[in-house]
Amino acid sequence: MLDRWILAQEEHSINKSMDEVIGYYEDSNSRSVAASQSYLEKVNQSNQMIRVLDDSGHTVLNISEGIPDQWVLPQVASSRSLVSPWHEEEHLLVLRSPVQVGSFKGTVEIIRNMENYERLNHLLLVVMVIGGLGGIAFSTFGGVILGRQLVKPVAELSSTMGKIKYNGLAARVDFIDNKDELSKLSLVFNEMMDRLEESFHHQNQFVEDASHELRTPISIIEGHLNLLIRWGKEDPSVLNESLKASLDELARLKKLIQDLLLSSQTEPLQIETDIERVDPADVIIKIVDDFSVIHPEMIFEVETRYLSGIWLAISVGHLKQILMIVIDNAIKYSGDEKTIRITGKLVTENTVQLQIIDSGLGISNEHIAHVFDRFYRVEKARSRKIGGSGLGLAIAKRLVDNYQGSIRLESVEHEGTVVTVVLPRSFA
Repeated sequence: MLDRWILAQEEHSINKSMDEVIGYYEDSNSRSVAASQSYLEKVNQSNQMIRVLDDSGHTVLNISEGIPDQWVLPQVASSRSLVSPWHEEEHLLVLRSPVQVGSFKGTVEIIRNMENYERLNHLLLVVMVIGGLGGIAFSTFGGVILGRQLVKPVAELSSTMGKIKYNGLAARVDFIDNKDELSKLSLVFNEMMDRLEESFHHQNQFVEDASHELRTPISIIEGHLNLLIRWGKEDPSVLNESLKASLDELARLKKLIQDLLLSSQTEPLQIETDIERVDPADVIIKIVDDFSVIHPEMIFEVETRYLSGIWLAISVGHLKQILMIVIDNAIKYSGDEKTIRITGKLVTENTVQLQIIDSGLGISNEHIAHVFDRFYRVEKARSRKIGGSGLGLAIAKRLVDNYQGSIRLESVEHEGTVVTVVLPRSFA
């Protein structure tokens, strides 16, 4: 493309020179051809020859700068013509045009050596080759560097996976925010591993806690049975006491297993099928009646007038379970204060708040953040004595969360506890 442009420039230049010579002859009709020699010497260029022929093809005038006459044979032209012949290794450009000066008729030939053109072409070729090779070298070098930069995060990710495979879940990819997809992949991978590690930690903690909780009642039952085998079965009082203790531990074990199964479920509740239109005031009154029979020493103050005409979007069984867990805890930790207050009201157009308030033992600030963790108990010895497993509030929170509600606990040690449950209102 470039060499064509250069050749076109040469052709334009030689045509312009021819126009000047022909124009000179046309403006000097009275002069002879021989008188034009000084002019032609001025306009001629290096590596160029201007030759004037008569109508028979004989040379009348020859002005040459570096081009021998024999390189191009004289040739009469009836019209302007341009050819590009070769003389051995010399590339030439020959332009012929008819001319008339007075009574003289002939031909003007301009022969130009294309040495400069060839030299420039060669130089351009060299530049292009060097530039091409340099471009290839630069592209290769840049490609290697870029490839390493692109592969580095993938290699690091692969290395981290290998470390995780053999050394556990603690390894992480070094995150550098390059604003690209690989950076996002590294971030997502680290977040995924954080959640996975946390899940495994919770699972291991759950297994350890469950094993510990199951070991105690089993050990008690085993101890009583060994006692009976050795000598206790001969003593009716020992036999009855051991059987009663074993049955109590079996009942506790059964409840613990049920709580474990519910607490360990990972699938979300089937909200679409479980949701009902529940009257919270009615459920509260029924639960309080049941607890009053079991715990006649307790005093329940129930305030449900603000729940009149209000319905909850929840399974009635789940609402009962949530309230029973919270009220049962309030009873267990009531201490000498036997009054429990239960209230309910509409807090927003779409949510209902239920509160269970006791004036019992209370909980210190250091423990409040953990009360919804599975198996967490403020005082394990005291909790076991009163029958707590540390699963109740964890189950209640899971149930509330599945209905997009909330549960929170506020407490002051030796003054009491307030548990607030917020659930969605039903308009259907």
